[in-house]
Amino acid sequence: MKFSPVNLLAATGASLCALFLLASPAQGQIEHLPALGSPVPASLITADKHAKECRTGPGHRDPCTEVRVGKIKYVVAWDAQSRNITYLFTDSRELVTDSGLSVGGTCRVAGPEDAGTISYMKWLIDPRWKGVDLKAGDQAVWYAALHKNDFDPHYGDIVGFVQSSYIDLKK
Repeated sequence: MKFSPVNLLAATGASLCALFLLASPAQGQIEHLPALGSPVPASLITADKHAKECRTGPGHRDPCTEVRVGKIKYVVAWDAQSRNITYLFTDSRELVTDSGLSVGGTCRVAGPEDAGTISYMKWLIDPRWKGVDLKAGDQAVWYAALHKNDFDPHYGDIVGFVQSSYIDLKK
């Protein structure tokens, strides 16, 4: 029986491809993003085999994974004991709120004494800059995660949107 170098190369390539696909961590894929405070879907807990933890608030690290819903990639984190969702984040330009906010936009940021702007992890959260993702079909409020603008400190650049159990906004 003769083996041609082409057949041997093709068989080796197919084997390596299959091995690579099996070794790659699977990103969670779900139809709808779970709500903040709701139980985490079991498929998300098992989607990331590496037991990853994310910083979800000052002094908080929770188990997390990345998921894709449609064209938008999210980070979803949950409390290890209760298994309830504690944190949702996206930096996708695909999310545009009902108020017209999107990643890459710029907002005027008031001082903490003016409108309750707070520092949350590496971002500023101003309670005025929020919105609902109407495409998601729910009424969950997303807060713009802002970085101070390098050229004018009165403005913040939107780098993402966040929902978190650990954000404490002054009402």
